[in-house]
Amino acid sequence: MKKHFKKFGIAMTMLGMAVSINAVELKPDATDSELESHSFQLISFEEGEPELKITTSSGAWGNVQYEFSNEYATEGKTSLKVRYEEGSSSNITIARADGTIWDFSDDRMVLAYDVTNPSDVSGRLVTSFKYQGGSISYQNYVPAKATRTVYCVLDEDQYNIGADTLPSPIGTDGIVIAKGWGGANFNPATISSISLRYSLDGVGYYIFDNFRVVKNPILNPSITYADIVDQFGQYTKAEWDNKIYSEAELLAVAEAERIQNDIWIAESQARTDRSQYGGYKNEDLRQEATGHFYTTKIGDIWTLIDPDGYPFFSTGFGIVRKNGMDTWVTGRDYMYDLPEQSASKHFSKIGSNTLQPPAGVKSGVGFNHYGANLELKFGDNWLQAWADDAIRRFEAWGITSIGAWAEPDLFFGKGAKHKTPYTAFTWTTNSANGSHVRLYDSVPDAFDPEFAKSARKSIIDQAVKYGIDEDPYCFGLYVDNEYKWGNNMSNNPLVKAIFDDDASATKSYAKRHFLEVLKEKYGTIDKLNATWSSNLSSFEALEKPYTGKIATEDASMVVGLLADKYYETIDAIIDELLPGTMYLGSRNTEFGTPIEVVKAAAKYVDILSFNNYNPDVIRENFKTEEYDMPMMIGEFNFSSQDAGVFGMNGTTVQTQEDRAKSYIKYVESALKSGDFVGVHWFQYYDKPILGRSWDGENTSTGFVNVTDQPYEKLVEASRYLYDTMYETMFNHVPMTTIDIINDQINMAVGSTAQLDVRTNPVNLLEDVNYYTSNAYVATVDETGLVTAISDGEATITARSVSDLFVITSANITVGEQREQKDVRFNSYAKESSLAVGSKLDLSGYVTLTNLSSGDISWKSSKKGIATVDSNGLVTAHQPGRVNIVVKDKSGYVTDSINLVIK
Repeated sequence: MKKHFKKFGIAMTMLGMAVSINAVELKPDATDSELESHSFQLISFEEGEPELKITTSSGAWGNVQYEFSNEYATEGKTSLKVRYEEGSSSNITIARADGTIWDFSDDRMVLAYDVTNPSDVSGRLVTSFKYQGGSISYQNYVPAKATRTVYCVLDEDQYNIGADTLPSPIGTDGIVIAKGWGGANFNPATISSISLRYSLDGVGYYIFDNFRVVKNPILNPSITYADIVDQFGQYTKAEWDNKIYSEAELLAVAEAERIQNDIWIAESQARTDRSQYGGYKNEDLRQEATGHFYTTKIGDIWTLIDPDGYPFFSTGFGIVRKNGMDTWVTGRDYMYDLPEQSASKHFSKIGSNTLQPPAGVKSGVGFNHYGANLELKFGDNWLQAWADDAIRRFEAWGITSIGAWAEPDLFFGKGAKHKTPYTAFTWTTNSANGSHVRLYDSVPDAFDPEFAKSARKSIIDQAVKYGIDEDPYCFGLYVDNEYKWGNNMSNNPLVKAIFDDDASATKSYAKRHFLEVLKEKYGTIDKLNATWSSNLSSFEALEKPYTGKIATEDASMVVGLLADKYYETIDAIIDELLPGTMYLGSRNTEFGTPIEVVKAAAKYVDILSFNNYNPDVIRENFKTEEYDMPMMIGEFNFSSQDAGVFGMNGTTVQTQEDRAKSYIKYVESALKSGDFVGVHWFQYYDKPILGRSWDGENTSTGFVNVTDQPYEKLVEASRYLYDTMYETMFNHVPMTTIDIINDQINMAVGSTAQLDVRTNPVNLLEDVNYYTSNAYVATVDETGLVTAISDGEATITARSVSDLFVITSANITVGEQREQKDVRFNSYAKESSLAVGSKLDLSGYVTLTNLSSGDISWKSSKKGIATVDSNGLVTAHQPGRVNIVVKDKSGYVTDSINLVIK
């Protein structure tokens, strides 16, 4: 294959200070004197520098604390050490005290700063610039235990070249800011402040230093990023295990894998403890055989049941399909070593409907490196051969099923051939799937009569035609993905979009519906005005586009009723067209789905599905206390940067071994939960290193890489889980209570202390997770060993790995001993019983320190079994076990008890 520069030639001419390559004029670098005279002066938090104005967020935005420190200083002796508390919008803002405006209009010079992430997990970092008339934000990720230099390249033509994450432009430790949001009428000559945000739920930590002006490292992207992708789609500037250097090597490793898979498949087929569908062939647990998959509870454990009646847990991959493999060539052809277009069928035409094309490009040409490698590996009929090989791999690796977005022509209705359970998927959201109204983003107006028609057509075209209801290997149908319902009812964009419509417009179906609901609820406009704090003259006035206040309770009602109509409509269509096929929901996000939507879905779906990118499945946002339903994870993954893919996400870890450990921990958290019946990794193969053509995502999130080689550590982890999953699921002993005996500890810097943790049942310490509220003060390892880092206060939380509501805490003071806030159940009350219909006031069983009764909150783990009010009064509703949690509303101290309702 010809190198790019050989194919297109090089034309270099010196025109004064400008150089031209392929008729693209190159910009000259800024001079040292220009850097020195820039309006932005060095900020490294040292004495003698211009005075700064540093402000932080608080309250609902998330509290932030900072201090000047000598840790991780990269310029001088001082750094800015920041701790972000709960709240995904917590931020710290830096400006000059004298109001100096910074002019970054000359794109030859950019702001750079150093950031250290001292924690054990990657973090999301949002860099925002305030300018005259607005603000603009950029989003990146910072690896765990790492220091990086962030280059704030503000010229979109330079940083937006079609990929979420660009490789380091200098060395290996640089980050170029990535496209975010905002920026209306952006004027980089009028920047007045820089804000830095952690932007993930939970406590976060960053240390900043050395804000300075540097030469723009990607002033000329065609030079910085020339020839960074080889003929196989691999990064040319790094080396790693299993990197491919020739076609012969690619074929050799494929043959070695085939031989190993043959051995593993033979071992799998010799097992007697698995059914023909991969279910757990245990006669003691066998249920009714119906010929279809369904869900049931065995004891307190939700499980899938395969067509032969055996328990089944679903592991699998999303995106086992051909679409989504290509990456942009147009606008950045200088990056690649590609064949002539006439010599390969793996070039593609990319239309104008993509989310992140290279700047200045609307449509053009893409290339599919993964497909090209598969053709080298399998020959002309590579697609079918690849699908067949994937099925063999899944059996060899112990993967029990196929997740969303499998290739319909290859897998739907073909269970008899592949002998692998699978899920089907249907879109109703895009313009190709009907002309119904979209209210906000792609959320449909379920009250539009066209919605039912288009949903019906979509399900017929994308599912019914493949006969999935007659295929016993198909265990369900997902419909749609990650709607933006909005979880803030006081400022919900979906609700605002509905009321901003004109009710007289033909297609304002939702607004007309909710106007009738509001009229029935309030009767008079005066009563509505009193609740909304509005000043509407009549309900007719509300028919006009309305952008004023909307009461939170009514926003909640609107979202709930809209979701109810949506799920009811889809459920009715599936029942009619696909009898016996389970409805798997709409794959809502863990972080952005309000309880109103979850409750609506629970009325109609067979399995609640969520996409959840976190270390485990035990998440407060699922609000499992509100319902008792089988659940499934539609997407999760763990990426790393140690194998040539430089993209990052919120679950990026450091090594392939860390990916495997994280995978095991995640799946086992689902197996032990009692709620989850499956988890699906997203996705089967890595995303292209320069981004998927349609959205720019470019993370190493596959089980196989671009050369179709499996990540060995992940395969080992999958095989381990296949061997142990049902023992974990059905023999796991759930923890009912947890206690820390030494719950008030004073320490000296550098010392350690072991938490004395007691569980019931006993000896479940391996099932305890530990968290610190302030890692700058005290850290805690996986065994409960606390290390004092610096003077201050921290709370250590100990929690069951499989239950949010089995939880307690300990207070740590480092240095001078101080009495902290605390809430603690009396030890004799940790296990109690209560009769159905009776009440119990728990406020008398709690000891409060530096807290009043109004400072604490109460929560029940299962409201269907027992509820607890804001004063701690428990009401028992039906038999079962339930945990009651008490917590400081504004802090971290917490405790729990277990109640048996008889």
